[in-house]
Amino acid sequence: MEIVDKRTKKEEHWKLGDVLESNSSISKGLIVKNNNGNYCLMDITPGEELTYSTIANECLGDWYETLSDFYEVKHHDWHKVSAKLVIE
Repeated sequence: MEIVDKRTKKEEHWKLGDVLESNSSISKGLIVKNNNGNYCLMDITPGEELTYSTIANECLGDWYETLSDFYEVKHHDWHKVSAKLVIE
């Protein structure tokens, strides 16, 4: 998978499937729902262990019942980035 950064402006409307990057640019995550239907940030940081999982200790942070709760907690430390999945 390749993550292509084509940022042109800061977009703060988050939805399921969006890719987020930590403000420190160290971690990348994908907004997903776990098996319980709660929102979480799945780690998709290239080269990291425990990525692509929604298990409690492997998500980037906690689980949230609503997307607005998720945004309220995460928006200070994360920002949305434009990304696309490239299959080769």
